[in-house]
Amino acid sequence: MNKYEQSKVCQLETAAELRARLAESESSSVREQIALLFDANTFIETAAYTKRGFSDFLSTEKSNEFEGVITGYGAIDGKLVFAFAEDAERMGGAIDEHHAKKITDLYKLAMDNGAPVIGIFNSNGTDIFAGTAGLASYGRILAVVNKASGVIPQIAVVAGNCIGTAATIAAMFDFVIKENEANLYVSSPTLTHKDGAQDGIVSYTGTLPECAGYARFLINFLPDNSSVGVQVVDCADNLNRMLGDLNFGGEGIAAISVIADNGVFLEVGADYAKGTSVAFATIGGVKCGIVANSFAKNEGKLCTKCAKKIARFVNLCDSFSIPVVTLVDSLGLMIDKDNEVEFAPALAKLASAYASATAPKVTVINGHAIGASFVLLGSKALGADIVYATDCSEIGALTAESGVAFAWDKYITEEKTRQDYVNEWRASVSSPAHAAASGEIDDIISVNELRARICSALLMLASKGAGCKSIRKVLPL
Repeated sequence: MNKYEQSKVCQLETAAELRARLAESESSSVREQIALLFDANTFIETAAYTKRGFSDFLSTEKSNEFEGVITGYGAIDGKLVFAFAEDAERMGGAIDEHHAKKITDLYKLAMDNGAPVIGIFNSNGTDIFAGTAGLASYGRILAVVNKASGVIPQIAVVAGNCIGTAATIAAMFDFVIKENEANLYVSSPTLTHKDGAQDGIVSYTGTLPECAGYARFLINFLPDNSSVGVQVVDCADNLNRMLGDLNFGGEGIAAISVIADNGVFLEVGADYAKGTSVAFATIGGVKCGIVANSFAKNEGKLCTKCAKKIARFVNLCDSFSIPVVTLVDSLGLMIDKDNEVEFAPALAKLASAYASATAPKVTVINGHAIGASFVLLGSKALGADIVYATDCSEIGALTAESGVAFAWDKYITEEKTRQDYVNEWRASVSSPAHAAASGEIDDIISVNELRARICSALLMLASKGAGCKSIRKVLPL
């Protein structure tokens, strides 16, 4: 009897034997990971008995091994979510045709039902004995992930090895959550001498329970699919809550925390491009995305990393009709020779993200908006629906100090000092009133009313894109 015949005999199991053998793996680590994600006892497995497709080159001693990926669906806080989890305990989670088919079949179910997908990545790569068929398996997964992009939310959880082409697949997901010790790279750091090269796509890093908790929390802010529109829930906070005379200390995350309902928000990519914070929150009952500069970090100036981080986030929000609130506090662009290499393309993508976004966009200048930062960060010129400026903000092509040095330096005397001219510049050329006079600012507000005005704008814009049909529903006929 040859290896192929032995393999066929091995695979002839009764249904009872299959169920019993599958039950033996219920305590595996990958099932524990799945249990962390889903509401208790809600996960239902699909294609559970799929076996690996072994080639004649492999020993038949494990030819009865179940496929190295678990697929299925369940509930997260009562919400339907689909998931696949690569099982490194089954032949190292090696990817082959059956592996890819389980994932592509799962995606069809998710797309047909308009529900999110969470993928847990932990594989040692493709089955080298499968040859081009194994490589094509990567392509099939890439194709379905690409087809789902912008249609249903996709969250990647890197729980072990996610290397080479697998890292490319994970990077196509909307969010990448990484376990502390997991490996996420295309080429090994031992070859490139570069650790954390993929940090720019990582939304969160932590222990596996923390990663699962982050994914569960994230799901609550995301719609089921791109057709849902703006999500409005009952406001758990006071719509007219005043903030008092707050000073955010130049920290974007501090500003986010005070405008979010009950101070609850979820930051994305906190460890990357720290000069800018992006987060999800509910403001006035409207689920939205928030972009905020941190003036305390390099005066809020935009660098390549910040531009990429914001552009990716704004594009994501727009894909799912999530309103974008932008809190601007920046002195413009970062001047750095290392930054310059990719700067223009990164800024172009940032401008494109805001200009092409049709989701509601509300911008508040709550400190500084100097030079390119005024234009690029959600300006009216790039399509913002509402733009406010706080009464103490500074807006213009140059800071007051630079403007005076450039235009009024020759007028400085002992009677009228440089500081006098700087104060005059701030009160005139770079004042919010001057910007409002040009029509680029809708209103000048105080920090005290910051949250209330954002709430009002978001609720007003909640039906944006729905058209007159939705308006007639609330107007008398």
